[in-house]
Amino acid sequence: MKIAVVTALEAGVEKAYAINSINMAQGFAKLGHDVRLITFAPRDGHLTDAELWQKYDIRQPIKWIQLQRKFRKDLISVDRTFALMSLYQLLRWRPDFIYARNYIAPIVAARWGFPTVSESHAHTDNRTPPFLKMIEGIQQHVQFRYIITISDVLRDNFQSLGVPKDKILVLPTGVDVDRFTRPNALPSSPYTTDKPNVAYVGHLYDYKGIPTILDVAKLCPDINFHLIGGLERDINATRQRIDERGLSNVILHGYKPQVDVPNYLWHADGLLLPPSLDHPSARWTSPVKLGEYLASGTPVIATRIPALEDWLTDEQVIFVKPDSAEDMAQALRSLLSETETNQGRVTAGLALAQEFSYRRRAQIILEKCGF
Repeated sequence: MKIAVVTALEAGVEKAYAINSINMAQGFAKLGHDVRLITFAPRDGHLTDAELWQKYDIRQPIKWIQLQRKFRKDLISVDRTFALMSLYQLLRWRPDFIYARNYIAPIVAARWGFPTVSESHAHTDNRTPPFLKMIEGIQQHVQFRYIITISDVLRDNFQSLGVPKDKILVLPTGVDVDRFTRPNALPSSPYTTDKPNVAYVGHLYDYKGIPTILDVAKLCPDINFHLIGGLERDINATRQRIDERGLSNVILHGYKPQVDVPNYLWHADGLLLPPSLDHPSARWTSPVKLGEYLASGTPVIATRIPALEDWLTDEQVIFVKPDSAEDMAQALRSLLSETETNQGRVTAGLALAQEFSYRRRAQIILEKCGF
């Protein structure tokens, strides 16, 4: 099949939705399909396919089509501009199927007769005009087959807005299993300490559980806590909190390219997935790091929030009370001492990661659409 992945990301960015879209393109390609990825070009010029393949660690042949931003008076939104520009490419190539990570592009594509799905993780309070236009579009166009989302809570919100239940598909966020699977011979460790090392990868927002990690670090001075990722302003704010608490066992590594992240997971003794319960997303989040953690083969401690319980059980992770440093500290000490129990969870986690793989995700979407 010829499959187009259409998303208004800017080629070269490494935001979560961009990584997901690119990995979905790889998922379709791993099934043997001819895949083209349609995005905006960087503002300072096109990147070559080779540069993009290296940046995103793309291992399957994908042709990248980069659209130059062109705004005219009659095109008032970025979504509409992108949709109409991408339509030209679709009409030239005539794909058999379209996966969109955009609000307007799937409407335009379906209107022209292309079998189309759109993925949306829009929060339950999203009522922006482009989002509502997508809701209207899936009700009007037969070829707009599905909206794909990541939780039953978001599915119920789509239904409340009028999307038929049989046109919503709930799937967890995917994982590039090949990239995160532990190799037989590990690269050199990024950690330079004899203490046990635990790691967290992701943004340094409070609702991601960063305050809890810092409190756990205070309770466990004999363990090093490595935080990988974060925007510069959040890194600076977290550094200030570390200094205020007098912590010497929290290391901020800052942003790391996606291709470097697996090594931080492989060499850690444990991984932390500590979202706070005190945030609306606790009901629907499906973190990118979830599948990556499971695929790495390193034991995971996760907070027992509703969204994670949708996909995980005690068989794969050590669940702890959300926002409880004491509970997480106790679980961490157990993790570091219970090797045999950990191995059982790791094995179960590896099996679940295979179910979360982008290849499997792409296969499910195509089968649901009758391909």
